[in-house]
Amino acid sequence: MARAEVTGRKPAVTAAQSRRRPGKPLLIDPDAVEATHHREPSSNVSGKRPPIRGPPIPAHAFTILEFCAAHRISRARYYELKQQGLAPVEMIVGRRRLISFEAAAQWRREREQAATEVA
Repeated sequence: MARAEVTGRKPAVTAAQSRRRPGKPLLIDPDAVEATHHREPSSNVSGKRPPIRGPPIPAHAFTILEFCAAHRISRARYYELKQQGLAPVEMIVGRRRLISFEAAAQWRREREQAATEVA
């Protein structure tokens, strides 16, 4: 049989397989096989309980992405409306721009009113 390094072909039978006999392995003494010991799962020794998970605390303002998702408009459309002066009033908190629920409701009323005036 040619060596795999020389021919580049994988040998049909490996050395370990050639020594095996077909069929189930035979156990001479069944008591000779011992069970392996596994560690018990470690318990939470500190006694701290995990925090109670419940519904999220309601926010009182939308981020721009949340506002767009809630009103089913794209961010690009939001910024188009903002350039036209038709976007809701934003409040700046730190580096974030938020839209209060009241400002969003007022914006919806204004958009509805503008739609009825056009029609």
